[in-house]
Order: sequence, then structure tokens, then C-alpha cells
Amino acid sequence: MKKGGFFMRFANITALAFSGLAALALAGCSGADAEKADGDASAADEAAAGSADESGGQSDLYVEGPKRAGDLEINAINLAYLYHRMSGEPASLDRMMTKPLNLTFENEFERRRFLEEHFDEFKKLVDESVSAQTYTVELRGRLEDYDFDRKGFPIDGLYDRTMVSFSASDSGSEGLNFALALEGTGQLDFLPMSPEAAEALGSGDRSVDLEIAFTPIMAGWEKVRSDQRRTVVGKAYQVTVKSSDGQTIDTIRSDQKPSTRPLRLYAQNPMVRANLANPWTAENAPEAVLDRYAWIIDERWKMPGHKDGDAFEEAMSNNGSAAGGCVAQFGFSQCERLATRRANFVNQCTNSVPTERKQECYAIRSLPYTELEANAL
Repeated sequence: MKKGGFFMRFANITALAFSGLAALALAGCSGADAEKADGDASAADEAAAGSADESGGQSDLYVEGPKRAGDLEINAINLAYLYHRMSGEPASLDRMMTKPLNLTFENEFERRRFLEEHFDEFKKLVDESVSAQTYTVELRGRLEDYDFDRKGFPIDGLYDRTMVSFSASDSGSEGLNFALALEGTGQLDFLPMSPEAAEALGSGDRSVDLEIAFTPIMAGWEKVRSDQRRTVVGKAYQVTVKSSDGQTIDTIRSDQKPSTRPLRLYAQNPMVRANLANPWTAENAPEAVLDRYAWIIDERWKMPGHKDGDAFEEAMSNNGSAAGGCVAQFGFSQCERLATRRANFVNQCTNSVPTERKQECYAIRSLPYTELEANAL
């Protein structure tokens, strides 16, 4: 397929979104040290192979992704694709196909026609986000004072676990904001250099651009400071340090080789054409909603090592996506109608689903409010 029309517009938006977004680093905010890399150069491959078993014995929920090739610079849009495909979280496909392009439509028929006609091109972008061999993200840093004992510059801006923040609204994905957690960057935070070469750099502005290469490992929800973020965890293996004019100063490499294995993806792909349908208006709406949001109801958003108190209700209320944020999202009158319909829908669910699923109906109360539900009013 030629990269024309819709695809090129999407690709251009994706490229433009990189500017400024990836520089929103949460300086040292994780508070937790990165896991130490043990073993020989094959350890990264072994970790990737075993990562499916790190999900509380739920390895059957995951599959290997496609063969990896090419490069991908991470931005707010393709990180959202990567996150949804790796984690399995239900996605707002309608919004994710239209909002980054700032598209408006005359009516719902025109909108639906656009979604159907261009879904394959959108899916190709999603597939490319999980099949790159080299993933990179760029952020700002600074060379600290020269260390004469170690012969080089410590780098300010890299931590044991470096967090990079992205807005969810840029991608059209409804819900929590995104984060990229880069583990192992604390081992790449020193730029070796002779005193002579260091002096030649001058003592002026020591600001640098840091291009970090990493391998995505897993995705889910994680608490960052006081907020939950939808997080992709990656293992950093290389940092290219560039001057403010874009010239490469040097590249710092990990002792371990990067993994070449396919990424671990959630087996039930949320980015499929069938999910353009609105479950709230389906013929058997209660079961359709339970099926669509099983990922949330079954707490599959939890990653290994999640902290006590990282409850769904807490995450949603902190980030204004559940009842606490309904008014801000939809306005008081619309929110009041949504809340009333939601209560009635729970009753409808308990009265219509099989006995073994009735308990799931009560979890609907805590689902985030989305445009899909609002459109069903």
C-alpha cells in the first residue's frame, strides 16, 4: 500500500507531534531504582521471553508480536498505539482516528464512512508501532561539571528510572495520560571524554539533546508521583548525546545487546475494526459492555509490582475520568443524564446476563465515562 492520502496525513501528524512532546520529562519522579541487568549479553532476550510470565501467571493472555524491523521515534500518538496494543486496554478508535487530524464531519454517516474506509490504513500505523526494531525517544539534558577522576561528564536528566510524560488528548485516546518508563538509564548517565576534548567543548551552555534507544517490555497502569499513568516500560540500551545544533557528541552504549525478539502483545487485540461498534447501543448491550471492558473489570491493567491502593476507582477519580471528572468532561446536565443512565444500565445488566456474570455488572459503576457512552444517550 502506498503511503498516500490519509496515511500520509497521519504520518505527518505523527512526525510533527514529536516536537516538544517527548521533552516533558518528569525529572527523577519515579522514586524507584531500575532493575539491575544480570547475566550475559543474552539476558535481554531471556527477559523478553519470560516477560509473559511476569503477569501473575496470566501468560496465556499474551502473544508474540510481528517480526521487528526499522526505526520508530516515539511521540504522543504512536506511544498510545504501542500502549493499547501491548496492554490490551480498550481504545477509543473513533477518536484516535480523527482527533490527531482535527477532522470534523457534517453528520454521523459521513463520520462512519470515513472510519470504515480508512481503518486499514489506521491499523497499519498501529502495526508499525509494535514492530520496530529500534525505538527512540528524545529529551533534554545537561552536562554537569567535568569529573576529572572519572574523566567525563555526568549527565543531568537521566536517572535510575527516567519517566517521560505524554498527554493522552494528543492521540485521541480517552483516559489517563501516558508515560514512558525507561529502565537502565542510570547506567548510561556518564559521557566519557578526555580533558582536552572536554575543554574544547567550552564552558558555555552545556544543554544537550539525549536520544535514548530502548526496547518496550510491558505496559499497564503505574503510579507516577500522586497520579496514575498508562505506562509503557522500556529497557534503555543506548544514549546518543547531541549538541544544541544537532551534532552528535558521542554515543553511550550498555554492556548488554538489545533484544531482537518480537514484543509481547495482548492476545485480544483492542485495535480491530469490530471495536468501531458502540457496545452501549448493541443488541445485547450489557454483555457487549462487559466483554469490551473486561480488561478493566478483571483488573488486567495491573503490572507486576503495582502498589497497594492503586485501585481503579482511585486512578479514575485522580485523573478526572470517572464520576469525579464527569462534569468537567461533559458538563453538568449531560453528566447527570449519564449517571442516571449508568445506574439504570447496571440494573438492566443484573436482570439480563447469565447468573455467573451478574457480579461483573456492578463493576460497570466504576468504568470511565467515554464519548461512546455519551453518544448512546
